[in-house]
Amino acid sequence: MKKKKIAIIGAGISGLSCAYLLSKKNYTIDVIAKAFSPNITSNKAAAFWFPYHIRNDKRGVRWAQKSYDFYVSLYNVKSAGISVKQLIKVIGKNIIEEDPVWINFLPEGSCSMIPESDLPEGIAKAYNVAVPLIETQIFLPYLKNYLTKAGVNFIQKEINKLDEVSNEYDCVINCTALGAVKLCNDETIIPVRGQVALIETKTDFPIYLDNEKPLYIVPRKDAMIVGGTYEENVYDEATEPSTIQTLLNNAYAFMPELKQQKVIGNWAGLRPYRPTVRVEKENNIIHNYGHGGSGFTLAFGCAEDVAGMLEE
Repeated sequence: MKKKKIAIIGAGISGLSCAYLLSKKNYTIDVIAKAFSPNITSNKAAAFWFPYHIRNDKRGVRWAQKSYDFYVSLYNVKSAGISVKQLIKVIGKNIIEEDPVWINFLPEGSCSMIPESDLPEGIAKAYNVAVPLIETQIFLPYLKNYLTKAGVNFIQKEINKLDEVSNEYDCVINCTALGAVKLCNDETIIPVRGQVALIETKTDFPIYLDNEKPLYIVPRKDAMIVGGTYEENVYDEATEPSTIQTLLNNAYAFMPELKQQKVIGNWAGLRPYRPTVRVEKENNIIHNYGHGGSGFTLAFGCAEDVAGMLEE
């Protein structure tokens, strides 16, 4: 039987996760993108597993848990760059907490409350969560190397219209993130800029998350990422010195010992936010985009749905 030819447009985590699952099937797969790691937004993600701005989409529960299980399965593969870290999620005093429906996304037993007696001043409540941390600078090259060995082809090319490829392949999987605005005339998707500071790393620190401030501190091997901002409809990927300093001051206020760590850089990335993630089939095209800040959290669950649609 002739192999089906599959084109995956986009080489971020959504595209690569689809390629990974489909590489185990009897398909010929081309991943087509204008850029590859490390020159993509997925490389800039702090990439700790957490259902960020997806909590009202019940499909996300299954997607997130499938991805959680996938990352944990790579825990003992040193070259994959996956670890399971303690995440401390705090609620400040005088803050009205939103309904914590994010807990429904977590595997059973991975979340507990920190005793009130152990909380620092100014914190009313804190969760202790075990989450995968994905070192993007290690994991994305690992994934691309795996796919290359599995026979997946990587083609560097910018696609301006889906018609350019839809006639050449049995199926096209559209993982173009913000590119879907142009390719699909989808005006519901918007860029959300996130700015972060980078300081010398201390990997024995837990991940710290305060959504209300907002503040997150992520101890990766290459740097500690201090974030972040949530700036809707901003297309400029440049960082602003005053904003970076504010992020650092927020971190220093919570963890003064970080002042001893040298600031080594900063970056900004554009998250592809959409009110609902689009995972659906349209003729011989399967769309998989609009994951916002939850790309890594949802990737392998969404890819499983894409694989199912392709089988159908």
